Amino acid sequence: MADLTPAWQEHERVARGVPQVMRGTLGAFFTPRDVALRVATEVLQRFPHGTVPVILDPACGAGALLLGALEYSMKERPSWVAPLLGGKLHGWEIERGIAEGARHVLQAAGKCLGARVASLVSCRDGLLSDEREVFDVVLANPPWKSFSGRQAQEIDPMLRALYAKKFGAFAGWPATHTAFAEQSARLMKRQGGRIGILLPYQVADLEGYAPLRRALAQLVSVERIVDLGENAFAGVTEPCGLFVFAAGKGDISGEPWEARADVGLTIRASMRHQPLPPDSFGDIGIHTGNAADLLLTDKAEPGALPVREGKDVRPFALDMPRLFMRKPNFQGTGHYARMAPPERYAAARILLRQTANRPIAARHHPFTLFRNSVLACFGAPDHDDDYLIGVLNSEYVARLYRNSFRDARQRAFPQIKIAALRALPVPSRRAAKSVYDEIIRISQALQAKKGADPSLLNALEAAVTRAYFGE
Repeated sequence: MADLTPAWQEHERVARGVPQVMRGTLGAFFTPRDVALRVATEVLQRFPHGTVPVILDPACGAGALLLGALEYSMKERPSWVAPLLGGKLHGWEIERGIAEGARHVLQAAGKCLGARVASLVSCRDGLLSDEREVFDVVLANPPWKSFSGRQAQEIDPMLRALYAKKFGAFAGWPATHTAFAEQSARLMKRQGGRIGILLPYQVADLEGYAPLRRALAQLVSVERIVDLGENAFAGVTEPCGLFVFAAGKGDISGEPWEARADVGLTIRASMRHQPLPPDSFGDIGIHTGNAADLLLTDKAEPGALPVREGKDVRPFALDMPRLFMRKPNFQGTGHYARMAPPERYAAARILLRQTANRPIAARHHPFTLFRNSVLACFGAPDHDDDYLIGVLNSEYVARLYRNSFRDARQRAFPQIKIAALRALPVPSRRAAKSVYDEIIRISQALQAKKGADPSLLNALEAAVTRAYFGE
């Protein structure tokens, strides 16, 4: 099988070459490889092998989502590769230099795949196009530039008036991503069309985004919302969601999508399954009090022990600690901190990020101390740790958690609460039946790949759903 790594390296070169000032002006955060492949997989897997879709990215940047579509095709639909590169794959980019870079990226992909590359990338403003129902698939990571509120960015008044007249979503929440979302729905074919677009996760339920939800519902229905978290892009702290839409009128009420899609979710799960024992979870992380400067260092000093914090915990994987903790010595200084006995940290078998709006879990290995931005799971009787890691990281449990605990939906600094984890229903080995071992196998495979395999993530979602509601 061909390897697209050289093309991705060219993408990284182009992205690094964009000046920071221009990135700020464009609102550009370039899409990582794993995210691009996840978007492509979620959208393209529904198309049969013999049908090659016409694909557009209306804000393609350096071409990451186009590369993601090619990588998916190379792995899952090899017969698509030549037609896509031959003219069925399209990108629009407003900045001429970046558009030229995207062309180089696709040329590099053509070399990797041994295929001829047509002229696929156009320099144009995707929001000004009046084309309709042209593309089978629209993949997009539009700029997230808001023109209202405390952090409003500047926009030409005439352009603002044009967008407000053209897009109902923009009139409700003036932002480039609301306009691009509505434009994507217009560009998609009414028969069998599909969209995969990266947007702020709050689009799913924040009241201010109700005009966008109403505008999109005239043309598309929500098929799936995947929570990619607050670190999907380097430098972006706002939680990101992958929104998958299918052609067909949706719910035009403007009500939150996720809550309506999961009506009865909490009740059904709670009636069928019990939570883990309360002592399965603990909030034992080191609280540095007023002594953080005395305790913590980013250098491996003699006697200092590595200590993890919340951002070191990712789905299925732990990053190596970036901080070290010196031995406390506060006598007579007026400083204070709180720390559990060291054996309690060693007993934690799974770590969860505390600063999140859904469970994010990884095996606690190699062992370290950890701060209070990390929560501990000590395992549970009759449960395999890999099973728990798989269930806790699943999209199903993410939706269940947010639907069950309303404070998880707060926009600023959502936090996982120990009380919520102790109330979260988890299927027992007996209830999950044969799918229990399947979840273990998928979880182990995802841990080996640090969570970066869209096909395995989809398999996990299906397996966990079956565990909750029966095979």
